[in-house]
Amino acid sequence: MIRAENIHKSYDEVKVLKGVDIVIPEGKTVAFMGKSGAGKSTLLHILGTLDNPDQGKVFIEDQLVSELKSKELARLRNEKIGFVFQFHHLLNEFSALENVAIPAMVHSGNKAEAFKKAKELLDYLELSHRLEHKPHEMSGGEQQRVAFARALVNNPKVVFADEPTGNLDRGTSDEVHSLIQKLKAELNQTFVIVTHDAYLAEICDITFNIDAGRIIDSE
Repeated sequence: MIRAENIHKSYDEVKVLKGVDIVIPEGKTVAFMGKSGAGKSTLLHILGTLDNPDQGKVFIEDQLVSELKSKELARLRNEKIGFVFQFHHLLNEFSALENVAIPAMVHSGNKAEAFKKAKELLDYLELSHRLEHKPHEMSGGEQQRVAFARALVNNPKVVFADEPTGNLDRGTSDEVHSLIQKLKAELNQTFVIVTHDAYLAEICDITFNIDAGRIIDSE
């Protein structure tokens, strides 16, 4: 699914990634763990095409990302990649249904089809009673489920999640754990997850431990 070779990244004089090689298999749930500042989120952003490495190559389904022009890269993100972040990043002025439908409308330009797919996903994630609710009218767990629905609406090959339980209490985190397990089991969804949540890492197929910009081991 994703292959990265010899990834280096620095910010000013700080070397954040120091020659990372990694393979993400299709249909697997992969966790990155390590201390704050180890390079986990930077690696996730580079694999997800949100940032560029200073050196090295990233391939998504054998496509060398650096060869893509800006419009081609935007299309790849929209069609093959979903993102979930710690703080949801839902648009406050829009309902749950509208938040989920927006990427699908960008993809197809078909409003009716986008809203149909968004409703199906929200129903699947047990949010049919929240379709017209805005983010501030939902709980933290419900907002995060809407964020997952938005990430999934274009049937991405991979979903990148940066600390998806980092802003949630224990009970709500457990809901997200169950959701990720459901999506992997029923949809064979590939996930790449940055987390400090030991239980979330436990339920993943592969855990890469990162320290000082290098992968030190995997489980």
